[in-house]
Amino acid sequence: MANLKRVIISSILIFVAFFTFASSSSAATPTLSLSSVSNGDTVTLTVNGDANSSVIFYYTRTNVGLEIAVLGTTNSSGYFSTTISSSSYGIASYSTVYVKLGGINGTSSSETSWPYVSSTSTTSTISLSQTGLVLNVGSSSSITVNNNSSALYLSNNTNPTVANISLNTSYITVTANSAGSTIATVCAINSSSNCASVYITVQASGTTALTFSVNNLTIANGQNAAITISGGTGSYYVLSNSNSSIISTSVSNSVITLTANATSGSSSITVCSTNMSSCGIITATASTTNSSYLSFSNNAPTISTGESITVTVSGTSGGTYYISNNSNSGIVQATISNNTLTLYGITNGSSILTVCSSLGSCGTITATVSYTSSGGKLALSQTSLSLLVGQAVSITVSGGATPYSLQTASDNIVQANLNSNVLTVHGLGSGVSTVWVCSAEGGCTSLIVTVGTSTSATTGPYFSQNSVSLVAGTNTTVAIYGSGSFFVYSNSNSNIASVQISGSTALVYGLTTGSTNVSICQGSSSYCTTLYITVTSTPVTTSTTSNTSTTDTTTLLENYFSLSRYLGPGDKGDDVLNLQNALVKLGLLSATPNGYYGVGTTSAIKAFQKKYNINQTGNVGPSTKSALETLKILLTGSSSSNSSEATQIAQLQALIVSLTAQIKALIK
Repeated sequence: MANLKRVIISSILIFVAFFTFASSSSAATPTLSLSSVSNGDTVTLTVNGDANSSVIFYYTRTNVGLEIAVLGTTNSSGYFSTTISSSSYGIASYSTVYVKLGGINGTSSSETSWPYVSSTSTTSTISLSQTGLVLNVGSSSSITVNNNSSALYLSNNTNPTVANISLNTSYITVTANSAGSTIATVCAINSSSNCASVYITVQASGTTALTFSVNNLTIANGQNAAITISGGTGSYYVLSNSNSSIISTSVSNSVITLTANATSGSSSITVCSTNMSSCGIITATASTTNSSYLSFSNNAPTISTGESITVTVSGTSGGTYYISNNSNSGIVQATISNNTLTLYGITNGSSILTVCSSLGSCGTITATVSYTSSGGKLALSQTSLSLLVGQAVSITVSGGATPYSLQTASDNIVQANLNSNVLTVHGLGSGVSTVWVCSAEGGCTSLIVTVGTSTSATTGPYFSQNSVSLVAGTNTTVAIYGSGSFFVYSNSNSNIASVQISGSTALVYGLTTGSTNVSICQGSSSYCTTLYITVTSTPVTTSTTSNTSTTDTTTLLENYFSLSRYLGPGDKGDDVLNLQNALVKLGLLSATPNGYYGVGTTSAIKAFQKKYNINQTGNVGPSTKSALETLKILLTGSSSSNSSEATQIAQLQALIVSLTAQIKALIK
């Protein structure tokens, strides 16, 4: 009741001040001075200005905002003085105040800061439950404030048109008004330095926020974490980083890498897609190197080349595991799902892997890749080899019993080195030499090596490597040396790998597990050299018939391609995965299919559209879907080892596919 009476009296006084004490245009500028009394809660306010003028006090009330109060009237000398209780008025320390003489439209004094109020001092530093927030237009969210202050005040809102901020002692409530970003800073009422800020991003109504493989994690000082971004369209970028000195960031395609640069502190990183169509927040905390490391079911696993093993991770509960570092990803390929770490051996060597928990603990294992013989007859991936003087070529040894050894290592023509099951031969001088490789249990096999000094149109081409081993779904390149005009003459098993010639480079695409021999010629089909290709670890199992050793491209498309809708960047699902598998089989996509229509899939579709004379939009619309379906039909039964005939068929197929797609699009 007393408060209500004070409000009514103040309102009446303001009304009277406005109509009775209206200032004149010739009024002098008043002065305002403040001084603290006793414990700091009571402040003496002194005004000097025009005589017999109403004194209206403007101040910031905690959790409310700007308010006014009529304090009285100057005397005949223009003097006025009174004492004010900071807590009674709810005035925040260091907030701005001023007075006007002669009514609301009267003359204003200069602004000044309210004194420090010791009786309401804060005993702890303000902290927020989150320092980053992403909202859609029209929505609201609350952030918990952790402090022992009696109240807060809004120190700053950099862009109030984007979001409204309201406060009480325990919460900050943010209401999104329009798309954009703003920074809201709140402080304890007794301080201009005991403050905290929240970075607010507002996106269009109905927009889906970005998602991350990990969005709340702790990173040890000096360590980094690679996080996969999903959703949105276009490229990704960091919109804001609340504490970049603690956590630094870098973005490459759909992966953001966070690095801890301190032993304590945290940061909220807001990541958005192009034109802020979608945003999301990652909260990262820096820590010291944790003395409680993760543990593994096997700390020093040994893997055979082309094989994979799993290792169980343990040591924390409630967190998410991630691979922080792989010292040699060309030796070991590593992935993690829940608490299972899968390691795949690529080639001989070792790699140190650091695995961390989002709760801060880390641990390391050392994985070694070496060849283990499966027994059987000792064999080489090829029994004859052609190379140039100064050139080095590697082939693989299998069967027999390890360790393998060399009976003939070098002469004036070749020098040979053996590392596990990889035999590397260097050309020293022109001529023909024999290299003998032996098994530990006895028995040897020979490699015939021909070394030349140059190539011409009357000899076959030379390769940077005569034997290629790769994982299904990936690709590699082989340099070709010779007189030029190189072409693929034959491929003994085209469903295993495809080879395309671009100038003096052979582009090799691994399709499914197995091996094939590809004959590459120059000048004419009389001068050729064989490229031996082995493909391992197929990511998707395909069925093959029992009465044939090859599967035509049509069967591959039937197994891997099925669409029920049109697709474009940002789409997800099994149909996107099917499309990606088809693009891999066609040699247009090198990335591992993941069911997300991203940059790589867009580029592969554009390459398909260019090949078949379709408008290069990067989307799978009517024309592109029709082209894929038509290509599947046309490829039925079309297999030929004759180069010129195969080329003519391919040209006719491309023309028919392009025309059919365009006709179907026009009909629709």
